[in-house]
Amino acid sequence: MNRRAPSPTFAIAMMLLMAACSSGAAPHDARPAGTVTATTAAARAARAARSAGCAAHAPVKPGIADHTIRSGGVERTYQLDVPASYDGKTAFPVVLALHALTEPYWHAPATAEFPKMARTYEFVGVAPSGRLDGSTPYWVAAPTTENRDVDFIADLLAKLEATMCIDARRVYSTGLSNGAQMSSLLACRLSDRITAIGPVSGEEYLAPCRGRPVPIMAFHGTADRVLPYTGGGLNATQIADTYFWKGNVPKGMPKPLGIDASMRLWAEHNGCRPEFAETIVSPHVRKREWRGCAADTVLYVVEGGGHGWPGNPVPAFEAQFGPDTTEIDAGPLLWSFFFRHVAN
Repeated sequence: MNRRAPSPTFAIAMMLLMAACSSGAAPHDARPAGTVTATTAAARAARAARSAGCAAHAPVKPGIADHTIRSGGVERTYQLDVPASYDGKTAFPVVLALHALTEPYWHAPATAEFPKMARTYEFVGVAPSGRLDGSTPYWVAAPTTENRDVDFIADLLAKLEATMCIDARRVYSTGLSNGAQMSSLLACRLSDRITAIGPVSGEEYLAPCRGRPVPIMAFHGTADRVLPYTGGGLNATQIADTYFWKGNVPKGMPKPLGIDASMRLWAEHNGCRPEFAETIVSPHVRKREWRGCAADTVLYVVEGGGHGWPGNPVPAFEAQFGPDTTEIDAGPLLWSFFFRHVAN
């Protein structure tokens, strides 16, 4: 039997995992105590929308474990990371880490810097698995009328709210590449459930985008070879066609817009003024912030940056997939952005 060669995104996912594992981060189970002000017990009590699971008689135990759920008539898998400070009575925010194309779901937390961020922030980490084409995991992030991956995330959030003490007003989603595309779609389709998103190297505006404005902080390199800054490549429709539709693309699927056009549409959706303010963050990084928004809209542009997670470069892969940057670190920027936002 022929074996499919690893895709570029899988190599990048492995690169990021290696970077996370070699950074000296403590294991997630061994996270030290201490949280930011936004996650103190007093702040949570004042602002939390306590889920039904806060009344559960047998709280979920801390630790990292795999779980399954029936959704759309099939069994779906996810990894749950519950911090040691979770007591089943205090409502915790949720951070979804959505894997890249071909990246196993259990790699996504390291890619998204869960171990590092858990040193500062209290949150329940969730890493769901997309569909499988053979052994290849992927997300159908294209904006189909009916989307079982969107339904799966909705079912998963409902289960977490029913069985755990979750703050339903603070549910955040991030991911790399195909996981960034899926985070983008969740903001359009589950705006009543997703508080803010942080797509990395894969932001797309996936019309029709319904519901409330959703805060977004995106990152993208201008030399990305997998998802080019100007559009094309392994965009959400292309991935869905390759692994799911296999040539039978439904009518009306959007063409890849490129990052600038896509972010303009996000700004419009979020009620921003058309112009943005640009700040030079470092020699190769520019930060764009749109003004007058109903929901914060931010893009970090990495000049000459490749397809990866800013802050975790592995030189052996940069020649093939484009250079990464250490001038910014997406993890701390995203968590700070997330925890400033509480849904109404």
